[in-house]
Amino acid sequence: MRVSSDVIYSILLRYDNQRNKKIERATLELSSGKSILKPSDNPIDFARSLRLNRLSEKLERFNRNISVASSYLDSAESFLNSAVNTLEDARVKFIQLLNIGALTKEDAKTLADYFKSIRNYVLQLGNEKEGDSYLFGGVKTQAPPFLPDGTYQGSTQETTVPVAPGVETNTNFNGEEYFAVNQASGKVLAVEVLDRVIEIVNSGDLNRLQTDKITVNLGGGNKEVSLLEAYDMALSKMSQYRSILGTKQKVLKDLETQNESINLKLKDLNSKLTDADYPKAISELEKAKTAYQALLAAISQVQGLSLLNFLK
Repeated sequence: MRVSSDVIYSILLRYDNQRNKKIERATLELSSGKSILKPSDNPIDFARSLRLNRLSEKLERFNRNISVASSYLDSAESFLNSAVNTLEDARVKFIQLLNIGALTKEDAKTLADYFKSIRNYVLQLGNEKEGDSYLFGGVKTQAPPFLPDGTYQGSTQETTVPVAPGVETNTNFNGEEYFAVNQASGKVLAVEVLDRVIEIVNSGDLNRLQTDKITVNLGGGNKEVSLLEAYDMALSKMSQYRSILGTKQKVLKDLETQNESINLKLKDLNSKLTDADYPKAISELEKAKTAYQALLAAISQVQGLSLLNFLK
């Protein structure tokens, strides 16, 4: 049976198309660095790669949240630390005052001004911002959480962000807890005590520093205590929450390291699934090129076929 030149030419063109596809495929693998270019290449590994990418993106979002939350925690700890240190310094003056029988008017004014500056500074720290948001107002971030008299008008509800699977941390803080607000009065307890001390100093009756009582409720019910005891309760609670902020910072750093480590492993696994095998791809490209060149030569020979070639 005679095979026409058209049939031969058609067969050669079909092989030409196949060789072109192989060359194109190898070229794309080498240029993209990926062995899976579309789902049909390997449906199972393609699906696995998608899942790994989603997990990796989630971990990267967690670490972005950690970066933001760390900034808020650093600022909150710095402000609260300053408040605690300032109140601890003022306590020394308070103790000295308890052991003084009387004050001159000049000394009384100096001490009253000193304690007033301390109470104002503590409230200023409680009303500090991170960016445009008040740190210690809970979810009420657009208004100062503490009034000039020490009353807390912020929220007890806090905003949190996810930083790891099942783990969240603060981006704002409940000032009622962190600044030891006296639930019996609604005011910062340390400020409330200092206001009483200022009043007593101005009155000249220093015996009241020993005898006056104040109703305190820091979450365990009302109790009547001395001014110094109330002051120490406020300091203790604020110091406790300062430690909590430090602990949260450490946890965030550990989580950030853990997230980065897991993400690196996910990327490595994804790379093994989808990255091109360069030596193999180069070899396939060279084979395809050689076959293509041979095919072009064959096509050229077919195009040159004529009965005259067989006549002698």
